Parts: sequence; structure tokens; C-alpha cells
Amino acid sequence: MKSIVFLTGSLVVVGLSLAVVPYPVSWRLIAGSLLLVVWGYGLWRAGTGDLRPQSPVRLLPGHALLLLALGLVGSQAGFWAWVAVPPLTVLLDLAPGGRSLAVAVYAILWLDLFALLHQVVALGRDLTGLAYALWSVAIAFVAVLFVAAGARRLWKRKEWCQDG
Repeated sequence: MKSIVFLTGSLVVVGLSLAVVPYPVSWRLIAGSLLLVVWGYGLWRAGTGDLRPQSPVRLLPGHALLLLALGLVGSQAGFWAWVAVPPLTVLLDLAPGGRSLAVAVYAILWLDLFALLHQVVALGRDLTGLAYALWSVAIAFVAVLFVAAGARRLWKRKEWCQDG
């Protein structure tokens, strides 16, 4: 039941984000379609009882808010980088059958998310020069550490180990 309540709340956040984001209508339709695919997938998984607490589908409200932030700072390139996030989210949730695929998708998804966060802050704060360079180095350092730790955690999952 908690999953259904979460997904209902997520749909509200998605709708509000799409209503407010200052992108062209065609871009909103693309984003809305992608977010609804993730939402529908999450609803299907919740209905079958397979929506785990650590499922990446639970990042859906964050994906919608990231899209809103990218739109508010006027990042057109960020939108096109964001378009990969919803399909990668579903793919990561489907990937538990293969450890290598899960780790690769995890790394791509999170590095993309960190790059988008970089864009939001850099454009939102109008960073240039040394401030931009320091922010870039800092976010890259955190991203690499985060992705490496997560990839290691995924790689060592018990259901993928031979000796269990």
C-alpha cells in the first residue's frame, strides 16, 4: 500500500513539474511521456509486489524536480542529457539478472545525474573562471566516489556471488 501512496504522490510532483517548467510544449510532452513510463512501470511493479524499497523507480520525484531545475536555469543541453534518465532508471530496475549490465547502467545513470546537477548549479549561480573550475572538480570527485562505491556494492550483491 505504501508503494501506491508513494506513486500517487510522485504523479502529483511530475504533473506540477511539467506544468511549471519553462520548456517548449513539445519538450514537455517528451519529458512527460518518459516520466509516465517510469510511473507506469513502478505502478506495475507495485501491483505485482516487486517494487523493492531500494528500487531506482523511487527516484521518480527527484527526476521530475531535476527536470524542473534544468528548465528554470535555461539548460537546453541539460534537457537532452536528462532524456536518458527515465529509460536508464527502468533499465537499472530490470537489470538484476546480470551483474555487469547492472553496474554499467548504474554508472551511466548516476554520472549523468551528477553532470545534470553540475549544470543546474553552474548555470543557476552563473559560475565562471575559478569558481566554475572548483565546482567542476568538486562535483567530479564526489561523483566518482559515489559511483565507485555504488558499483562495488552492486558487484558484491549476494545473489550474484557464486559462493552466495
